[in-house]
Amino acid sequence: MHTVATHAATHVAVHAADDLLRDGYARITLRDGAEHLLHRALGESRAFFGQPTERKFRYSTGDFNFGYRPLGREFSVRADRPDLNDCFTLWHDRLDLIPHAAELPALTDALLAWRGHLAGLVADTVGEIAARLGGHKAPAFEAASYLQLNNYAATGSDRDLLQDRHEDGHLVTVIHATAPGLEIFLDGDPRPVHTAPDEVILMPGSVLTDLTAGRVPALYHQVRNLRLPERTALMYFVNPELTEPVYAWTAEPGAEAVDLREKIRNNPGMFGLPVVPAL
Repeated sequence: MHTVATHAATHVAVHAADDLLRDGYARITLRDGAEHLLHRALGESRAFFGQPTERKFRYSTGDFNFGYRPLGREFSVRADRPDLNDCFTLWHDRLDLIPHAAELPALTDALLAWRGHLAGLVADTVGEIAARLGGHKAPAFEAASYLQLNNYAATGSDRDLLQDRHEDGHLVTVIHATAPGLEIFLDGDPRPVHTAPDEVILMPGSVLTDLTAGRVPALYHQVRNLRLPERTALMYFVNPELTEPVYAWTAEPGAEAVDLREKIRNNPGMFGLPVVPAL
């Protein structure tokens, strides 16, 4: 059983790495019960966001970095043009960072199960790319990565975009959205992409661009306002832990290896990254 599962994971990672290096992003069809994990997480998220706003605030922190974040607190490019969604964020497995998290066992259990699957998927895919390019191992990432649910409800806004054009500034983002709206930029123009019910899209960020010495460009994207009654996006934002030096996997022969940690910390795309208290 272990051998079969490992072979299947490797097969998925090989194809995802092929797509990232060739196309600039990867579509991944879920296997081995992962679709159930995804839809369990989405179902619990709908139940959470369906609560009255004042109830959801119970699960917010003072800086809105963990747990619930209301509409108007997050932006893609400019603070005066906030994204038209509210959010719920779970950093790694740190339920202690979310006020009253014990009241949300169905939601947090579902999110942790989904995160566990994605962590393996990302490790296999990123490890495959690192192995192909050589030089250094893929960085550890789980403790520095987080899940985020974005809830887009009908706002009555006439804005053309729910989220402006941006790249996430991470290593990779794994995303599933329940409705259309996501548009990616590959050749200068926005291209609509939509995830099937059993599918996620893996989008590279500028950290992966640095690690691959430009072989994989950061994927810019936006979310079109299609004025849908509801839309949920479930994302896994993956970041290197930065506890050890991080080097590009490809380098010119004889060139000195450069530790990328300071550049990663100062990446403008990381502006929303909270500082996680130590245990």
